[in-house]
Amino acid sequence: MLLLIFLALASSLRIQKNFAISNIERTVSLTDRYVNIQSKITFQNDGVIPIEKIYYTIHNVLSDRLYHVNIEECNAKKLIEDVDVKYKQNATVYEFTLIKPIEPSSTLEVELSEQFYKRFNPLPKEIGLEDEQLVQFKDSVYFFTPYPVKNQITYYDTPKIISYSLKSAIQRNQLLEFGPFQDVKPYTTQIHTIHLENNTPMTIFTKASKIVEVSHWGNILIEENYSIENQGAKLKGEFGRVSFNKYNPNVGKHSLKQLSASLPYDSWGVYYRDEIGNISTSNAAKGKLNGENQALVQLRPRFAIFGGWRSNFTLGYNLPTKKYLEQDGNNFRLTLNFSFSVKEIVSDKYTFQISLPEGAYDIQVDLPLQVERNDTLLFSYFDTVGRPTIILNKATTSQFDNKQIIITYRLSGASILREPLMIFGSFLFAFLSIIYLRRLDLQTLKLKE
Repeated sequence: MLLLIFLALASSLRIQKNFAISNIERTVSLTDRYVNIQSKITFQNDGVIPIEKIYYTIHNVLSDRLYHVNIEECNAKKLIEDVDVKYKQNATVYEFTLIKPIEPSSTLEVELSEQFYKRFNPLPKEIGLEDEQLVQFKDSVYFFTPYPVKNQITYYDTPKIISYSLKSAIQRNQLLEFGPFQDVKPYTTQIHTIHLENNTPMTIFTKASKIVEVSHWGNILIEENYSIENQGAKLKGEFGRVSFNKYNPNVGKHSLKQLSASLPYDSWGVYYRDEIGNISTSNAAKGKLNGENQALVQLRPRFAIFGGWRSNFTLGYNLPTKKYLEQDGNNFRLTLNFSFSVKEIVSDKYTFQISLPEGAYDIQVDLPLQVERNDTLLFSYFDTVGRPTIILNKATTSQFDNKQIIITYRLSGASILREPLMIFGSFLFAFLSIIYLRRLDLQTLKLKE
């Protein structure tokens, strides 16, 4: 029993002696709705053994706001459970495996990319229609890391600086420079605040879902549902159409006026609607985005979404089965994108639901993400035993989670013909019934006098 307790309390974080960060240069971008941090980190190995893994730690106050972290020079990442760091430092640990180990008496420079959401707090909480949106940003002066840092410097790129709490910082126009700082101990923190102007709509998806229905008769139906919220400064007073024009960029700059969605190039039958009905203020065109052929859709909500406002909308489209579904006898392989089509917004909760044809079995899902899976049966038109349906739930989801999901299953030819035969049989029964009723003599016999 004591051995189990000892193993449970043992730290899996192995920080080698004489291994440290010799220099780190961080650039924090505060110009968008989300915070983007790019860091150049130089590791120095003065030990006697090669270093194959490095660790990234984040304070638990910010762990649920981190939606992406990556190191370019690494080929594997995983979240590890470290009891010592979790409870003593109140932090979460990610383990990165280096492509090439850091040999003794050598250095390696890596590029760390961090993306956060929900890091801005509006201050003041309420503003007028034509006012500028001011927000407050809190951060640590020092890079939170399990390694000693010999030298570090941080730059904050902002649209417009109002004030900042660290008086030793150097301001160059809209750029704040913190440091350099020397000989920083592991897990050192010192909180500072920056008050700045940022008119970007602070929007998130509180929940999003993608519902897929697969038909072996040439079509894949996809419907995406979104619940959006603007978490920026609330609108002071009442909203009036006279003083607001959603096509004027200088009025209501802090409101969300449009979104963009990237659909597969061969998508068709696109529709965009909300609770009221179809929304006609949208445009769609096919072209290239990041070198790939895509169908680009501009979505304008029925009303601009100000701070504290919420809205729900649906985006639907169809895909041809022949391009996404491969067949080898009774074996089928379906390949789709996992994430939703509106790439610029992060979702708190995301659900991916796919319904396969009736009779599908031996279903396997291949997805390089951690999700919660539930299997069920759904009934639609002419269904008898129900369609096998897979529901995948994921917490924080963004464009970085737009991985390919591969679903393999088996389906017999008789199962494919089930619904067409049912439709044929229904019509045949109806026609035979009509013929029989028309030929039936319902004239009553006359009574003999």
